[in-house]
Amino acid sequence: MAKGDSLYYKALHIAEHEDYDYHDVLQLLNESIRLGNKKSSYALATWYLNGFNIRKNYKKGFSLLQIAIQGGRENGFTLYKDALLDTAVCYELGHGVQKNKQKAYYYYFLAALNGDIQAKQELSRCLYYGIGTTKDIELSSLIDKYVLSLVSAEFKS
Repeated sequence: MAKGDSLYYKALHIAEHEDYDYHDVLQLLNESIRLGNKKSSYALATWYLNGFNIRKNYKKGFSLLQIAIQGGRENGFTLYKDALLDTAVCYELGHGVQKNKQKAYYYYFLAALNGDIQAKQELSRCLYYGIGTTKDIELSSLIDKYVLSLVSAEFKS
């Protein structure tokens, strides 16, 4: 178990209740982050990026995303690919960081390589329109067909 995991899971447990005090959860997540916990960093990043329980703060959210992706897959496969996708969105929209289409494409690519279906769709869009990369409609079409096959397979199971 990674440092701060017990605080992270305690925060999740508290947040499962309808009438939880978000200040308690916030305190636990911040303490867990101080211990180097990447899961807590990603959780709190989403709060700041979406304005959940606290005022939106894209700079803080982006900063916490950077901490979350530092640990790579060791911090949890889903967390890692979600943090990569959110980082790409921040770069594309300029949320908390200067807009950079090339970096957006790069992070969409990394998230797609890690299996994120939405990132694969975004990667296809970038290729189709030449956002942050050379325009390649043929490759975009191949990615779209692949994503469609993945989604179809999910519905069949």
